[in-house]
Amino acid sequence: MAFRLNDLVTAGFFMNSHRYSTHGRLLLRGGETVISFELTGDPSPDLLGRKLEFEVPENDREPSDEDRRLAAQFRPMQIGPTGEMTTARKARVFDCSTEEFLHRSKLGEPPPTRLENCLYLEWFSQNGRVVLELPMSKIRLLTEEEIAAREQAEKERFAAEMREMDERLRDRSESDETEEITADDIFPPSPDPISEKVDQEEGYGLVPDELESELERQSRRTDREIAGESEESIKFIEETELMDEMLEKGTRTPLQEFLGDLKLPSPAAVASDEEADRFLKLALTKLALAGVAFHVCEHCSIREAYRIFIDDVCKSEGHFRPLVGTGWTQNFCTSDYCKQCMGEDAD
Repeated sequence: MAFRLNDLVTAGFFMNSHRYSTHGRLLLRGGETVISFELTGDPSPDLLGRKLEFEVPENDREPSDEDRRLAAQFRPMQIGPTGEMTTARKARVFDCSTEEFLHRSKLGEPPPTRLENCLYLEWFSQNGRVVLELPMSKIRLLTEEEIAAREQAEKERFAAEMREMDERLRDRSESDETEEITADDIFPPSPDPISEKVDQEEGYGLVPDELESELERQSRRTDREIAGESEESIKFIEETELMDEMLEKGTRTPLQEFLGDLKLPSPAAVASDEEADRFLKLALTKLALAGVAFHVCEHCSIREAYRIFIDDVCKSEGHFRPLVGTGWTQNFCTSDYCKQCMGEDAD
């Protein structure tokens, strides 16, 4: 089953910047943040190298609770492989609401419909298969001047969010530093050898590290809820703390384990870019569910990218399993193994 965005998207930006790289942004009705997608793969020929920005006026209405629920389920940073992406696909269009169409169809009086070209974007991400299908008559394409103004506004919005995030983290840091310090903090009491021996023998206080970390997280969440922090803020801070914890003492799970029982041929057995594209996207569809992305630089052929993915990335890299399902993603790129990219960096 696909996660369909047809009725939620109010505006969007799409760009095939260079070969095998497609990215953009979406605004969802009821969403609190801008959705970004950074995908591996090309669109269909009619969208190769193209850039377009659009609005969907009829979707821009007051969000319902269901809209907010669906938007909250959608990961704000979408990674994974492209599926079919085209403006040449046909869709059947009717000039009334979906509710009216269904009602009239039940009465045996369906309104007239017509076939029309649509913007069809499909990809595979942390949310599984995602589909956006919009008839071209429902889209308003923006002019170059409008796009430039939007990009400037987006830069200003991003800068403001970064300042707010810095202030929030600085306030928390200052709050931690001003906590009352007792004499025991400076001169901790010496452990009682008798009670320490009893603890070791009877098992008192020997809480597993994983359970202790979870209890600490629950305690911090309760404190933040009492302080009146928003759910979005609490979630962001919790996931940031989890990432810090993983970087400090986490263990990476080999990427091969996230591929499950998927059998991939050796690079030597892949005879064409078409084959490499098919097998690479199968693997990246699996990894996207775990929040792992693999990007291809402009110097790499698809077959070479597949070789790097199998021989270098899968054999030596890993991902923190506790981060699966969070907003954090692990990104790998052929540029780390590309002589041309490394040469350009050196210059």
